[in-house]
Amino acid sequence: MPEQISLSTQQRDTIRTLLKIITDKVSTNIQDAQLPNGLLSGLAGQLLFLYKAYEYDASLVDEALFSEKLEALQEGLDQQTFELSNGLAGQAWMLEYLNQADPENYDPELLEEVDELFRASLDIQPWQGEIEMVLGLSGFAPYASRRAKQSDQAALYEVIVSGLESTATRLDNGHITWSQPQESVYRFNKDEPTEPEYNLGLAHGVPGIIAALLPAVHIPSLQARVTTLLLGACDWLLAQQSPDSTSQACFGSCAGGEHHSRLGWCYGDLTIAMTLARVGQQLDRPSYIERALDIALHAAERDEQSGHITDAGLCHGFYGMALIYQILNQLMPHPRLVQAMQYWVDYSLQQYTERGVESLYAYNGLDKDYHEDFGFLMGYAGIGLALTTLFDDDTGWVDCLLMA
Repeated sequence: MPEQISLSTQQRDTIRTLLKIITDKVSTNIQDAQLPNGLLSGLAGQLLFLYKAYEYDASLVDEALFSEKLEALQEGLDQQTFELSNGLAGQAWMLEYLNQADPENYDPELLEEVDELFRASLDIQPWQGEIEMVLGLSGFAPYASRRAKQSDQAALYEVIVSGLESTATRLDNGHITWSQPQESVYRFNKDEPTEPEYNLGLAHGVPGIIAALLPAVHIPSLQARVTTLLLGACDWLLAQQSPDSTSQACFGSCAGGEHHSRLGWCYGDLTIAMTLARVGQQLDRPSYIERALDIALHAAERDEQSGHITDAGLCHGFYGMALIYQILNQLMPHPRLVQAMQYWVDYSLQQYTERGVESLYAYNGLDKDYHEDFGFLMGYAGIGLALTTLFDDDTGWVDCLLMA
C-alpha cells in the first residue's frame, strides 16, 4: 500500500464540517436551480458527488431528492447534445458509474442504445470536429472505457481510434502528435488557423488524446494500432520538455512556446506526468515511468504562488492539487509525492479556517472576482469528491477526467 498522508483529529472534523456544508449547498442547488444536465458543470456531476457523500455518510443526503433528480436526468437523455462536458457522453458515463457501483443489480442493457448511437454518430472518416476531451472526440473515451469494464466496446473504440488516427501528424522520426483543428474554439492562435498548434494540456491537447487512447490497448483488434500511436505520441511529448532543469515548469501550454504553465488538471506538468506513468505501466516502458516521476517531483517543489493556484476547484485549484498528488502517489509511490499531497491538504483546510466558505469559491478570470460554483470541475461538487477520497482513498471516479 502506498504511504498515506496524516490527518489530525481537527482536520478530520473540518473535513466532516465541509462535507456537510457542501452536501447541503449542492442539494439545495439541484432542488431549486434550473440546471443543465451535464457532468462537468451541471446536474450529473452534482449527483456524482451526492452519491459519494452518501457512501461516506448516508445521513447527509436526501435519498428521495437524489432519486427524483436521477430519474429526471435519465428521462432527458434523448434531448442532449453528445459531448462530455454538458452532453450525453458525460451523463451516460455517470449512469454507467452508478450502474457498476451495484454489481448485484447491474443492468447490462441500460445504455446499449447509447453505445450504438455513439458508434454511428462518430463514424466519420476523416474526423472533422474537435479532437480534445471537453467538447471533442477524446471525450467519448471515458464512457467507452467505463462501459468496457462490463461489455464489449471494440466497435465504439474502433471509431474513436480511427478518428484520432485520421487527424494525427506523423513525423519522420516516428513521433506522432495532433494539431488543434483550424476551427477549434480551443486554439490559442486563432489569427493563423492554418499554422499547426500542438496543445500540451490534458483537457484540450495531446496528453488528453494519449489518455483517451490508452484503454483501447487492451482490445485485441486495436492493440497494435493503439500501441503505435501511444509510443509515437509519448516520445513526441517527452521531446517537448524543457532542457533547462531550473525552469519552474517542465512543459508549456503549447509546443514551441515558453516552458511556462500553471499547476492543474487542465494544463501543466502534473497530468502530463500522470499520463506518461500510466502509459509506461500499461506498455511496460520503465523509461516513461522514470521520466514521469522526475517531472512530478520537479512540480512538487512549486507552491500556490509559483503554481498560479488562485482558487479551490478540481480543474486548477488547491483541492485539485491534493487529489492529483494522491493519484500520482498511487501510480508511483514516493515520499515526496505524499509530502506534496499533505501540503495541499493542509493548505486547503487552512484556507477554510481563515476564510470560511468563501475559500471554496471559484475565481472568474473575466470579472477578476470569486463566485459560488456548484459544479464538478470548478466548484463544490468536485471539492466534495476530493474530500471524500481523503477518507477512503477511492479515486475510481477520476476516469471521467482521463486520470485513470
